[in-house]
Amino acid sequence: MLSWLQHRTVAALGVWGSGFLLSSMATTLIIVLRGTIPDFWSIIVGNALLAAAYGILWGGARKFEGKNVSILALAGVGLWLAACSISPIYARPEARAAVMAAIGICYTLLAVLELWRGRGDGVWRWPIMLLLLAHAASIPIHIPVAGAWKHPDPADVDLLTFMVFEAAFVSICASYLFGSLVNDRIAVAYQRASLTDPLTGVTNRRGFFQMGERLLIRTRFANQPAALIMFDLDRFKTINDKFGHGTGDEVLVAFCRLATAQLRDNDLFGRIGGEEFASLLPNTTRQDALSLAERVRAAVESASLRVGDHAIRATVSVGVVPLTNDASADLAGLLDAADHALYRAKEAGRNCVELSSFVAESAPLRRPRDLSIHKRSAA
Repeated sequence: MLSWLQHRTVAALGVWGSGFLLSSMATTLIIVLRGTIPDFWSIIVGNALLAAAYGILWGGARKFEGKNVSILALAGVGLWLAACSISPIYARPEARAAVMAAIGICYTLLAVLELWRGRGDGVWRWPIMLLLLAHAASIPIHIPVAGAWKHPDPADVDLLTFMVFEAAFVSICASYLFGSLVNDRIAVAYQRASLTDPLTGVTNRRGFFQMGERLLIRTRFANQPAALIMFDLDRFKTINDKFGHGTGDEVLVAFCRLATAQLRDNDLFGRIGGEEFASLLPNTTRQDALSLAERVRAAVESASLRVGDHAIRATVSVGVVPLTNDASADLAGLLDAADHALYRAKEAGRNCVELSSFVAESAPLRRPRDLSIHKRSAA
């Protein structure tokens, strides 16, 4: 709950905090005050609160994954109250404990399932998932403890000690790990924001270099060909001067939408700067890279952006650098080679695709990292 007060926008923290508070109230009624208050409060109400706490645990996991808290989170309370209305179940402590164990196990596993489904977002979920799985495995211990509550033998005392210790341990660790989940997600969001171009939503130059170098290493390790394509929108300055920078921004966004529609999921695409973009294509031959570049060029040429009464048509020049599996290059060298090919495309009249002759000779693609990319006033 204290974490939620610091991050009010993260509703899952408030949901989980409410669940822990209900669990504490339930423990007080079921264990601490047992025998000093009527059974209605210690058995029926206490376990109903515990069932609600388990349901809220699942509801918090759903909220963390961006889903609504389902009304089924309170189904455990209804199931418990229905079971208490059946005399043979209410009369036997083991039967009551079995019902509560089933409720607790089901909700705990549902929470783990929600967290498992949301994996892949860069948040480290395994500690809390393993903790919840271990807790679900220990819940059946409550059944023999409940059956020997009034006349425990030494073995039952040991089980009760373990049950209390496990509950305290899980409560402390789970509250910490749930908070860590949120902190990890916030950190991942900031990291992604630092690697994303805010206008177009594609990878920025920093992110392109960071992810591109790793992609090149994996490509070499797999002994696969690759290719790098650089795009430059033709006469983009004229669009800005004639229609305004707002329209120019729309053209950049539209181009990214057209280009990424032609790419595969594992292809890297980013904005290198201004109106220049690049794409690193793993496991791609020279012919496949040329075909892709031509598809993007044709898609841009045939598309139009309407601004008021004007239809803006843009074109793009493209430089392609194939990388064979026997060549070595860093990303800066590939970008420099692609920039040379792009410069030739501009000199050839723009709106065309040029292949880097530098790579066609299968020579190493080494270029100094501090070599700047050409600035072309004609662009």
